[in-house]
Amino acid sequence: MLPRMVLLLSLAAGSAFGDEVSSPKAPAGMVSILAGEFTMGRTFETDDDKRGMRPLVLRDDRPAHTVKLDAYFMDSHEVTQAQYEEFVKATGRRVPYHWLEGVAPGGKQNDPVHNVDWADANTYCSWQGKRLPTEAEWERAARGGKEEKRYPWGDDKSDRQLALFNTPLGPGPVGSHQPNPFGLHDMAGSVSEWCSDWFARTYYERSPKKNPKGPDKGMYKIIRGGSWADGPQRITVFFRNWVRTNQRTPNLGFRCVQDAPETGAAQ
Repeated sequence: MLPRMVLLLSLAAGSAFGDEVSSPKAPAGMVSILAGEFTMGRTFETDDDKRGMRPLVLRDDRPAHTVKLDAYFMDSHEVTQAQYEEFVKATGRRVPYHWLEGVAPGGKQNDPVHNVDWADANTYCSWQGKRLPTEAEWERAARGGKEEKRYPWGDDKSDRQLALFNTPLGPGPVGSHQPNPFGLHDMAGSVSEWCSDWFARTYYERSPKKNPKGPDKGMYKIIRGGSWADGPQRITVFFRNWVRTNQRTPNLGFRCVQDAPETGAAQ
């Protein structure tokens, strides 16, 4: 039987779209997200866009486009150091380099794991019977059913009561801030999160409408959500960032997703 809180969060992911179709029950620690459509990307222009002065690397979040996704489950919070430690013990995978004695630092077990590269994150998800989210899955989840907004909570100015960002102190315990309408914690700030997609600056111009998975190849992988070290522009739901697959930094972690069975019509 599922914990009551997980079941409530699963139902919330469906009700955010105003539907009456019950959401598939999510495994413990995950949230259920119904099949459906959303608008992906930045829907508004800035003054620099209009003048042609905005750098090309800051225009890759346009054009906004409609994306349709199948149902999936997503971890309600980022993978913690304690969870990753279990994985290391079971598999012999290398530890993050800040684990000086080969174990998660004392008192930090509930912080998000970081200093893991793309292969580390991908292997952990596979070990759990899960996978890394696509960029589209990540953005829909972060939006929590709120169309054309800047942050998981809406357009209100970001502050540290809503997310962990713009601080030199590093990540704190997962779930320290209120979840978004889907029941997902820390979709802005905390640590940036690995996605499965390769990066291409103009991908949105040719992205498939249904279940886009990014380019077939590339040099960089997408990361999303911004981190404790980033300013408010980088923790928006549409901001795209990318790094090499071997990047291991204190501001980069991940969470996993899992395919879910369909239980009703797309919303």
